[in-house]
Amino acid sequence: MIVTVKGIVLKSIQYGDFDKLCTILTEEGKFFFKARGIRSLTNKNAAGCQSFVYSEFILEQRAEKYYLRKAQPLYTTLKAGSDIQTIALASYFAELCEDTALDAETGKITLKLLMNALYLLAKADRPLDLIKGVFELRLLAAGGLSPLLEECALCGKPYDAEPHLYVRLLDGDFVCRNCLSSRDQNIMKLSRRAAEIVRRSVSVSEKDAYAIRVAPEILQEFSRFCERFLLAQLDRGYQTLDFYKEVKKLPEN
Repeated sequence: MIVTVKGIVLKSIQYGDFDKLCTILTEEGKFFFKARGIRSLTNKNAAGCQSFVYSEFILEQRAEKYYLRKAQPLYTTLKAGSDIQTIALASYFAELCEDTALDAETGKITLKLLMNALYLLAKADRPLDLIKGVFELRLLAAGGLSPLLEECALCGKPYDAEPHLYVRLLDGDFVCRNCLSSRDQNIMKLSRRAAEIVRRSVSVSEKDAYAIRVAPEILQEFSRFCERFLLAQLDRGYQTLDFYKEVKKLPEN
């Protein structure tokens, strides 16, 4: 059977001397396929199987496996010569999508989130940490894991009545200082201003979320919260995230 899909390569692994095993994200979900001879210098499908390129893939299905017949590049999301921080962050986004796009329903929204985030990375007109935080939160929200920051989980006090929120990262909610217990684990203190940015990031449209203007100190707090909340909710770490954090430390040219 022949299957035609449009999507973007999330991961490719070298297999043998000239082949690759590829994972792509499409509106129908993830597909895994073998691309024979893709590493040959003369292979016509190589351009369509590059990272961060949106392509049309023609796949041949044999039993439970797929094999690439053709890959036609349609849109290059990142510019040639993008800086290492941008590439590292894009790689982290791809790994997150591979981890969270579990079926056709989540695949469709995850692909849209990824394509929009990559577009903004390519534009390079807003802080990387804002793009990263909004993407992390909206990706979690797509899976029903939005943080609940409207009111204290125990007494119902509204978030704007407190100067700081004590967010329970595993529970995804917050308690006020009066309800905070020494038994609470994995707590992060979040300022009310940062909490407002977190709430807006998942309550407004995607376009408006990425247009939020944030003071540098609040952006740093927002970014730190989004990352910690995501890692707690997904209960795992990411090598691509570690790499991104390392390249951020490198001196600028």
